[in-house]
Amino acid sequence: MIFLEATTAAISYLALALFLGHLVAAGFLLPRGEPARLRLSLIVGATGALILFLLDSAAALILLGSKLQPGFPSGELLWRYLTLTQSGQVWLAREVYGALLAIFMALLLACKNAGTALLRTATLLALPLLASRSLASHAVAVREDMALAVSSDALHLLATALWGGGLIALWHSLRFAKSQDGNAPFAARVVVGRFSNLALASVPVLFLTGLYQSWTHVGSLPALVTTDYGKVLLLKLAFFSLMLTVGAFNFFATKSLLSRADQKTAQAAIQKAVRRIGIESVLGVAIFSVTGLLTLLPPGVHALHQISAASAGTSPQPLQPAEGARIKILSPAPDQIFSGDQVPLKFSFIKGKRGHHVHAYLDGELMGMFESEQGTLNGVAPGRHTLELRVVAADHQTELAAKDRVEFVVK
Repeated sequence: MIFLEATTAAISYLALALFLGHLVAAGFLLPRGEPARLRLSLIVGATGALILFLLDSAAALILLGSKLQPGFPSGELLWRYLTLTQSGQVWLAREVYGALLAIFMALLLACKNAGTALLRTATLLALPLLASRSLASHAVAVREDMALAVSSDALHLLATALWGGGLIALWHSLRFAKSQDGNAPFAARVVVGRFSNLALASVPVLFLTGLYQSWTHVGSLPALVTTDYGKVLLLKLAFFSLMLTVGAFNFFATKSLLSRADQKTAQAAIQKAVRRIGIESVLGVAIFSVTGLLTLLPPGVHALHQISAASAGTSPQPLQPAEGARIKILSPAPDQIFSGDQVPLKFSFIKGKRGHHVHAYLDGELMGMFESEQGTLNGVAPGRHTLELRVVAADHQTELAAKDRVEFVVK
């Protein structure tokens, strides 16, 4: 099951990257006078990628429903998920928005000679579809500075799509230029030059947002090397490093190669560029594949807590003296009733001498950690639940005799 889920997630990332990349190439990278046939083929590619995303999202929904209900999920179950859960509402909004974009793209194809203004409008309209993926990502998990985490994740997605998706569109454009005569060297130089500027702007955004997300989702070096999330993240970083190396080579060597090409050497130069950019594109696809798996794993900082809780088994370690630490649950109130799978959490918290953060247990199962005095419990199933908060020391394992408990109901 996890293989299928990771595959659908990877296809989703790749499809949206191709959608944005082809639109950027058609509306921003191609020079004036470029054959209309190439621009049209890029629009067709963008439309096909968008349709692939819509179909893949439907498959992902069915896979999720089959986890909640054995066999093919019922319409009632899927409707409850789509209307009562945050992730379901995000899925529904993105699917509707994507369908509207597909209609817009069909109109562009009907125009046949769509101008750059319409293509650039389509590119801008594509950005919310990509960025909204962050609203159902690890960034909305219970944490401090959620708005910053979501914004960082959205910027990371956009920069990844512009670089990775744009590369494949660039490769497509150069293959077309290779078969042309006349202004082929000039067109190739212009497209590669413009894409190089785009990639150059994307890399620092990827680095800074990736660094921030690694810090928030992993939390420590032990989590990076001991948790599944950390190990997959290291694999992604390895692919990113390789892609960055190949990209730097293309930025200096391939760009220079095309700038020196004339009518006699153009075909050979473009052929080399196609091979080199193809290698970089393959590494980009590998990154999308690893990212699909990464989204299914619990963040390293949470996994470390889960490992700690599991190691305690049925004989948990005794609570250590509170030493001035205290905690009081303010929300949910006793016997409060909630609709949907999200439960807002608020509490007052005094750290004392050893307290550092708070563990949240739902029906005895560790749900997450909190460093601020508010957050959200996500994915809470219908029924009566018992919430217990415990003050924890900085080692993430030592729980203090400072706790509070409340029962609530989810309809």
